[in-house]
Amino acid sequence: MDKKGRRFSDEKEIIDFPSSEEQQSETTETKQTKYDKKLKEKNSKKLEKQLKKQRKAEKRAQHYDDTPEEELEDPREVERKKKKRGITKKRVIIAVIIAVVLFAVVFFAANPEKFSLQSISNFFNYGVFNRDSEEKFPLDIQGESITPGNFIRKGQNICFASDTHTKELNNYGKTVFSAQHAFINPVLCVSSKKELVYNLGSTGFQILSDKQVEYTAEAPDNILVADINDNGVYALVTQSSGYLSKLYVYDEENKQIYAYSFADYYVTSVSLNSSGKQAVVSGVSALDGVNISSLYVLDFTKDTPVYMSEFENDLIYDVSYLGDKFACAIGRSASYCINTGNGNVVNYEYEGKALTAYDINTDTNTYTVSISNSGDGRNCEIVSFSSNGNKDKSFTVDEKVIDMSVYKGRIALLTNDEIMLYSKDGKQYNKKTLRSDPHAVALYTGSVAYVLCTGYIDSVSL
Repeated sequence: MDKKGRRFSDEKEIIDFPSSEEQQSETTETKQTKYDKKLKEKNSKKLEKQLKKQRKAEKRAQHYDDTPEEELEDPREVERKKKKRGITKKRVIIAVIIAVVLFAVVFFAANPEKFSLQSISNFFNYGVFNRDSEEKFPLDIQGESITPGNFIRKGQNICFASDTHTKELNNYGKTVFSAQHAFINPVLCVSSKKELVYNLGSTGFQILSDKQVEYTAEAPDNILVADINDNGVYALVTQSSGYLSKLYVYDEENKQIYAYSFADYYVTSVSLNSSGKQAVVSGVSALDGVNISSLYVLDFTKDTPVYMSEFENDLIYDVSYLGDKFACAIGRSASYCINTGNGNVVNYEYEGKALTAYDINTDTNTYTVSISNSGDGRNCEIVSFSSNGNKDKSFTVDEKVIDMSVYKGRIALLTNDEIMLYSKDGKQYNKKTLRSDPHAVALYTGSVAYVLCTGYIDSVSL
């Protein structure tokens, strides 16, 4: 047998060739199996495609839920909305910045003293780094006697003369200057740069400047009143043999530059102008039991008064220059404003009301009085005047006003137990009760005042 069909009977393995029927049956089964396999594979692929589509759909749905609305919109519309929101945010930020700047400008304009170099320096030196200092407000002054007239604002500081010392405190209560004196009846005069303290009824006086005692001397006679200006020119009015009073004026080198004797009036007050070349002087005399007050305008280059006016039945307590053109005078029955250029006087009669307090503000060249309708000093009318003596504004309070202080458009009123802050037209901003008897007030910003009370000095925010 050839190689394809021979059989070897002697081999152990016998190879049987299938018959034609068996071959046909096997072929049919193989085709069916292959068909089933292909169908299965086809169905599997179709199912897989369907599952894949479903997963994609679910993924798209999830992405849609998590995606911001604008990202699903037209890109041009989304861009337009983004630009609009950006512009709106910028406008809001700009509006906020403008509001903050305007607030800062208004606050600075209303309170420039709070941003002065002195205030900023005091804040860091005493408000931040010296909080534990024993010398701060409220400041204990037990053992010292201070009269209300010797409690005077000097810039943003407070200056006072006790029965032992002349002191200046900053707005945190820190002593910036202290000088001892031996005056029994000290009286303090203050300008923005100088202080003069004298012994009332005696001859001794001191001039203080730049945180030191600059000059100590004796007057020719017992001193009645005095004044000093920023240039260092000072005036002493003394008793005088042969006259009722005598005025001496000295320059910054302590040389006498002028003198004038008053034969008919006891001098009650004196005020120097800013140049130190003129003075306004008030005096009082009596005729047939009636007080007569006088106002003099003196020029130091002339031997006789430039102007002189008399007022019956009044006693002038205080005079002060309001700039160089006008000067005011506060009397018991009226207040006066004299034009130092022509001698014209504007009077404001109290019409029987009693003067309880007054303040002369040389920063704004204005003055204010408190006059009471009742016998106990209550029901007070607060009247403000401009530099030319015209009545500006007024309002009334029920309380008894014992002292007042004016700073620009604000008025601090002191009663027997409270301090109150008003505008000049009567709007009340605040009030605070004090823990002991108050005696004097000095407003040094639009909302903060120094207060002299029994036993202590305090700085009160209103």
